[in-house]
Amino acid sequence: MPDTLGNPRPGLRRWVCSSLELPMGREIVIELHHDGTVVIAANVSWLRGREEPPAETDDLPVPERLVETCCYDLVTTVQELQRKLRLDSTLQITAALTTPSGPRAMAPLTSAFHDVTGLDSTPSFARRPHHLQPVHALLSPAAGDDEARTTAEELHADLMNQFGV
Repeated sequence: MPDTLGNPRPGLRRWVCSSLELPMGREIVIELHHDGTVVIAANVSWLRGREEPPAETDDLPVPERLVETCCYDLVTTVQELQRKLRLDSTLQITAALTTPSGPRAMAPLTSAFHDVTGLDSTPSFARRPHHLQPVHALLSPAAGDDEARTTAEELHADLMNQFGV
């Protein structure tokens, strides 16, 4: 989000950075609320310009690398906001993957892992759940970079393990 991070917009008691207005990129929203709440939302079903739109019955791919990146960004943003606000209590971080509303609401999710060929593929033994449980982690106010990295890795692993991989 290089075009929007330099100029975050003030919202109602929060700061909002968004790439929703960029037609060529993935839709991403980051919100920093006055009470220490951090929200990061990314459209994981985003299609590149040359890809065919999926049918309503097709699985919804969940790119493993994007989930990993969002987990790292979420934990890093929470940690920096925690430092800036000088919060002295442990924060709970919740990560969740949700399905869209509308006709594709019941489509199963599939994990898309980046393999050695450079393409995203789904292992044949992977589960295709219709719903994933939210996962939780704790981040202490004295957490260093190593602890934050471990927390992000735990969130990522807990989300992707629900695919049975």
